[in-house]
Amino acid sequence: MPLNIELKNEQKLTITPMLQHALKILQLPTLELANLVRDELAENPMLEEKESDEVSPMEVSLDTDGEMPALETGNHTSEVTLDAAGVGPLGFDMEEWNRHFSDDGYEIPKYEQNSQNELPEVQVTRSPSLEEHLLWQLRLVSKTEDEFHLGELIIGNLDDRGFLSQPVEDIAREAEVETEKVEDALALVQTLEPSGIAARNVIESLLIQLRNLPERNVLAERIVERHFEALERRQVDKIAKAEKTTREAVLAAVTVIAGLDPFPGRHQFSDSVEYVIPDVVVEKHDDDYIILVKDDSLPELKISRTYRQMLRQRGEMSEETKHYLEEKLQKAIWLIRSIEQRRKTLYRVMETIVDVQKEFFEKGVEFLRPLTLREIAERVSLHESTISRVTSRKYAQTPRGVFELKYFFSSQLKTSDGGEISSTSVKAALAEQVSQEEPKHPFSDQRLTSLLNQRGFQIARRTVAKYREELNILPASRRRRLE
Repeated sequence: MPLNIELKNEQKLTITPMLQHALKILQLPTLELANLVRDELAENPMLEEKESDEVSPMEVSLDTDGEMPALETGNHTSEVTLDAAGVGPLGFDMEEWNRHFSDDGYEIPKYEQNSQNELPEVQVTRSPSLEEHLLWQLRLVSKTEDEFHLGELIIGNLDDRGFLSQPVEDIAREAEVETEKVEDALALVQTLEPSGIAARNVIESLLIQLRNLPERNVLAERIVERHFEALERRQVDKIAKAEKTTREAVLAAVTVIAGLDPFPGRHQFSDSVEYVIPDVVVEKHDDDYIILVKDDSLPELKISRTYRQMLRQRGEMSEETKHYLEEKLQKAIWLIRSIEQRRKTLYRVMETIVDVQKEFFEKGVEFLRPLTLREIAERVSLHESTISRVTSRKYAQTPRGVFELKYFFSSQLKTSDGGEISSTSVKAALAEQVSQEEPKHPFSDQRLTSLLNQRGFQIARRTVAKYREELNILPASRRRRLE
């Protein structure tokens, strides 16, 4: 019995690198994905770029014989040789894939697939800093102002590696609260993306990332927690002996650990100006909104006919060559599948956003509804982390302008009649009030609070001050202009 359990754990451990690659594709903006695809074209002989006059790869069955894997792209499904545990030749677990990307046969409408619309002009935008990205997420998950304030202090004390640079006791003294409250806020911040953020050292960061994996990986966690020095020295046999397991199981766990980021704050975000092309276009046709996933810049992929023919003649090649080509074929299949699944997931998420935020598209920012990642995840039956990835650094061109997808997500506030309204709408109302003030007599934060209360927003003066600062609006004393 122990042997069977060990074998099962080993299979689970081998799926992560492949799944991580699929999740990376999901997260990339279209321009970066196009670069990745070109790199794959250069590296993988099984991949070729489709000529403009060829039949679309979405209509081609990758015909192979015998035991070789096949892909039927016409109905967006892949058929891959699996073992009894549902694990393919590259260790990719179909159940794990479906847990993240299952779409229950969802199809993108034909008008979207066949759209020949020109790409929007390239837009220029500033990439969010790591701090801004974390604060945006924190606003969505904080339940109270105090919780947000403590989380904000924690984020402000992260170093360039993404680690917490101050002891929680010091933060507690600064905030004049109990240490336990700071610990609770730290636990909340550590649930944010990128995974592993706000740890106090490399070991804690790796453990956070391991515990955030779709499948808990107990052996990998124990290795990081108990044998980190041996891990650094690659003392596999020593770890296997201490954990009473096999060398192969330890190597599989080390492969998982190697796929993590020990310094999640680095290379994630920058303050540079970047060029973006909207990944999604929302167009109004009569009373309906049509969604177009704009991935025209991606090279269209197909499987090499030449190398498929070589695989049919497997008796004439060495085992090493056959294994190499089979592996490249599998990787090519999963790349094509991952790109198509990214496309469908992006469409479904934007479709749900349009459904929820229809009044925004019709009437403007004051009608933006509160919306969370969890709500979208529940509507489309996907992981919340999947929604976070697919909305990260993606842009939508809409009748009201170009917006980053995360713009449509915001926390909620109460109105005087018990309804709910998004914080973005409140900020818009605040900016409007300031624009209407007399230059000689600008509104104080207290006056702005009263005016917003009169408009039905239940909001405290401290929140008004915070929103004013986020909008880069100066205090009343510095807004006063004399004629």
